[in-house]
Amino acid sequence: MSHGSLEVRELSGRRGLSDWLAVPFTVFADDPAWVPPLLLQERQRISPRHNPFFTFGEAAFFIAYRGGHPVGRISAQVNRRHLAQHNDRTGQFGFFDCINDGDVALALVASAKAWLKSRGMVRMTGPFSLSINEDVGLLVSGFETQPAILTSHARPWSGPLLERAGLSKVIDLFAYRMSPDAVSAPVTRLARLAEQSDRVKIRPFDMAHYGSEVALIFDIFNDAWSDNWGFVPFAPAEIATLARETRLFMRGEFGHVIEIDGHPAAMIVILPDLNTLIGPFRGRLLPFNWIRLLYGIWFDRCTAGRVALLGLRKEYRSTALGPAVVSLLARQTIELGRRYHLNWIEFSWILETNRPMVQLAELAAGPPCKTYRIYQTAL
Repeated sequence: MSHGSLEVRELSGRRGLSDWLAVPFTVFADDPAWVPPLLLQERQRISPRHNPFFTFGEAAFFIAYRGGHPVGRISAQVNRRHLAQHNDRTGQFGFFDCINDGDVALALVASAKAWLKSRGMVRMTGPFSLSINEDVGLLVSGFETQPAILTSHARPWSGPLLERAGLSKVIDLFAYRMSPDAVSAPVTRLARLAEQSDRVKIRPFDMAHYGSEVALIFDIFNDAWSDNWGFVPFAPAEIATLARETRLFMRGEFGHVIEIDGHPAAMIVILPDLNTLIGPFRGRLLPFNWIRLLYGIWFDRCTAGRVALLGLRKEYRSTALGPAVVSLLARQTIELGRRYHLNWIEFSWILETNRPMVQLAELAAGPPCKTYRIYQTAL
């Protein structure tokens, strides 16, 4: 598809991959809050050899060129696990980065829509890069601060460009940043209730049995989140990949499991925010940045963290212990932040419709620091 000097091509070959990776460096060239992702990791995210998404989905990647220069990108994907879960003939888009040009955005969206329509889809939602269990949502507020690990950044014009291209809001997701020095009295009181109950036991991850601990974490997560909007359970291949990728910087105290009456009932996983280390790398590990990264991980040089997983099994959600157990996990997060002298810890993402978690997050951290939006359009 082309409009004068504007052309959209599907990614192909090494040159196409280089152009795909170059787009964010153009879009965010003068944005001090953007953290360039590691290029090796970005290649693996769209590689069928490395991303487990391709064991249950297919995707196409489109690059927009203005005057021969890459100025925008988007993916289109069909997730068979989503279709099996929801039976809604909905495809997704992701990786939307675009200069402030309505024609470029419109051409990219049109390319994604056409690809999905040719595969029998009747609706498109996103961004999901590539699935709902990876990087989700488009940043629509909180542009002035850098993104946390495994979350994305956007320019203020990105949302309006999608809306002018015919997309509309489905749902918002919130991110909250809590200072370990600011302790909420209500959260402390609720945590104490759980702590004083002889039914409740909290323990850190057992790193000697990391594989089984990761499996337990996702078993709790898949149950806890099963009623949430857009939920698709983590596939075994996704779980195995995440376990392998996080093993290097995971420690027992970065995760906790709560048992109620001897049964695993809730969990939390906190990741050190590697974005606070890799910002100066400009996406490159060679020749010496890999040494700097390993040094930073080994000697705890990260200055922030992110709660990437948090869940309470459904059977405990409406019990008296439910809020107290989640508050105890939040307090463990606060204590970890103090121990590692972190500036902040981010809770993300929390669906705007999940009122109990929104209320607890606002008790602990105040208003959201960032809002991410999921969009939709008919095909």
